[in-house]
Amino acid sequence: MTGDDFDWLSTSTLGEAACVTMVKTTDVDAVVRDFGGVTSEARTVPFAATGNDLDQAYTVAVCRQGEYVVAIETNGFQGTRPEVLRRVSQLGETVSAFWNIEALTRFSYAVDGRIKTAFEAGADSWKDGEDPDCLTPLAADIDWAASHWRTGLLLLAARLTGQPFTEDWLDGDALVAPIAEHLEDVHPVTPGFEPLEYQHPVLAAALRRADNEPLLTVAHAAVDEVLASAGLTEVPDSGTEFDELVRMARYEAGYAPDADRLRLLALDAVRTLRTAPNPLTAAFKTIYAAILAKQLDRHDPAPLLAGFLDLLGNPPAPSGADGARAGTGGPLQRHAWITEHWLGLAASITYARSTPLDTVAAAFGGIEFGAGPVSLTDTEQVALRREDDWTIAIAFNRSPFAHQIVEALRPHTTVLNVGWETRGNKLAYFAQPGHDVVVIRPGQGAVPAPLASYTTSLPAPAGNATPWLLALGEAVTGITFTPEGLDAQHTLLRLG
Repeated sequence: MTGDDFDWLSTSTLGEAACVTMVKTTDVDAVVRDFGGVTSEARTVPFAATGNDLDQAYTVAVCRQGEYVVAIETNGFQGTRPEVLRRVSQLGETVSAFWNIEALTRFSYAVDGRIKTAFEAGADSWKDGEDPDCLTPLAADIDWAASHWRTGLLLLAARLTGQPFTEDWLDGDALVAPIAEHLEDVHPVTPGFEPLEYQHPVLAAALRRADNEPLLTVAHAAVDEVLASAGLTEVPDSGTEFDELVRMARYEAGYAPDADRLRLLALDAVRTLRTAPNPLTAAFKTIYAAILAKQLDRHDPAPLLAGFLDLLGNPPAPSGADGARAGTGGPLQRHAWITEHWLGLAASITYARSTPLDTVAAAFGGIEFGAGPVSLTDTEQVALRREDDWTIAIAFNRSPFAHQIVEALRPHTTVLNVGWETRGNKLAYFAQPGHDVVVIRPGQGAVPAPLASYTTSLPAPAGNATPWLLALGEAVTGITFTPEGLDAQHTLLRLG
């Protein structure tokens, strides 16, 4: 058996995007249920007709093939989800092959409710699961060239099951059911990627520094707020019945644009509180649900957020160095502190040479309202100070329109802007009077000529590129951006 045995796929209805899952069982109905199929709406039709069945609903088509029950999704992906694989593999050994039109792929192997390995197509792809390399011998001599990814996935499935997916599998009948997706696991929060960190950074910082008990207190208060907004006075006990209630409510909402979104939000918030892997995750995600509920109910969430901060003891917002100290050694080591500092979440730093502070402030269009150290706030602010021959402007929480700032300042002076978001772009703009603005993305593409002389002394960006951007600032200006400098008095501007 070789990849050539699956060449028929290129002209098949599954050629562009599909997920084929094989479960070693004889129980077709159980596979439908474990895929999230709504069995009350299932019906048997020729596979060729499944694309137009059930009013174009997202469906799974299931049929018996030898020792296996095969679940086929046209342009679907349920067979890649851990929540599904755990269920169906309790029925029997399970393999799944997925591909789509954007060249995304996934091969999964699960046994006894546990995912043994899952990986993208390719000889050197990263693998996860309980035994990531368990299929390496079977996959070793498969042609994983990009043009053969789909056939390679099906060849590996055939070697594992002893039962190759043949074109005639698509000639018979299949039990087709619409999908009501199984609920996704509640995953731990990922630092730097949570919406709350960018929309309400002061509260997010307070949550990250709180102990478990106040975190749970806030999470319970958030759920109470969502329930009140939805008008729900009680919800079913936790467990399978509650999860099924949430799942079917989501499914029904897919056919009812005017469905009660507040009720769905409340049910999801209760489930999050009950199943979150830790108190920090429970607090982050239930607070975000409470904010959405207030917005859906057309109320300002600000008093709600103030109440959560009160439950946490109203801790002061992070300010200045916040205990960080500059490193020693090379340029990346000197600036490595930024990766753990509160400013490392999202910031934009502008350096303008021999330029009055008022000129830089005017480029931002902000309103001066005081002086002090750089501090985290929920409002867009810029802090300015003079250092040597440069004016430094530090914008935090949300980065300003850096390109426009550089354009406004370059007729007057040499200007550099470095900016970053943990979940977004990391880049630098540089301009000199009479010259165009150039852009550099650390580690991506050639260095623009005006910056080349400054980057020759810098090591290649490694991992988090933010220290490299600060090192670039040092190379251009001669100024080491230190956490202690954030404690200095700055002129503070409020934007917006």
